[in-house]
Amino acid sequence: MERLSLPEPAADTLAGRAFLITGAAGALGRVAARACVAAGGRVILLDKDVPSLEALRDEILTEWPGADLALFPMDLAGATPEHYRQLAETLGRYAPVLHGILHSAARLDFLEPLDCLAPERWFASLQVNLNAPYLLTWALLPLLKASRDASVVFTSDSAARRANAYWGAYGVAKVGLEALARILAAEWESAGTLRAHVLVPGPVRTPIRRRAFPGEMEKRLTPPQSLAKLYVYLLGPASRGQSGYTYIHQDEWHVLRSR
Repeated sequence: MERLSLPEPAADTLAGRAFLITGAAGALGRVAARACVAAGGRVILLDKDVPSLEALRDEILTEWPGADLALFPMDLAGATPEHYRQLAETLGRYAPVLHGILHSAARLDFLEPLDCLAPERWFASLQVNLNAPYLLTWALLPLLKASRDASVVFTSDSAARRANAYWGAYGVAKVGLEALARILAAEWESAGTLRAHVLVPGPVRTPIRRRAFPGEMEKRLTPPQSLAKLYVYLLGPASRGQSGYTYIHQDEWHVLRSR
């Protein structure tokens, strides 16, 4: 485990690069989208919440009038492989070369023992938290390969990844997601043009954290904005050669990296 020092991104750090962010209307997705735009990147915002997507677009364009944005409404819970193929085809017309994906979308209904977990909730959770990142990466792989320098970031969870009691399908999905990232990193290693990262945001002030720990004092949690530099680092050229690592975010100044 090593401590990582992150540079302050310049306005052109991600210039000429295109990125897709899932869960873009969520707390972490919004931070990532704003950080990528501030660093000069083209950003594709994907979320099921259309009003929130449009609000985020307006917010970004107000601050960065020249930002290059695209909105892709999509409900990952009901998406099939064909939907992902259609998304890739449509996205390819907008951005024929893709330099990164941030898998930030997540679903946690509530904590409960496995013997109380209904099969419908099990399948819905795995669909959003594990199947969707795989299917989206699979569908967009030709666009990622076209860049010859692409980064895929899989978002885990500091609490769920330990496979503690009551985390149910969400916990299973996060453990599986980390395995997926490591497998991809190993398979992509020889080519050296694609890299996969695991991001563990830590105890960050988000709706999912609030749902899991309703009695927690939020003022003690790390604000989502503290992840901005890490997003740019992982998605951008600074993370070249670092595939297969897990990044544990503690706060804006403390990021641990392990393999």
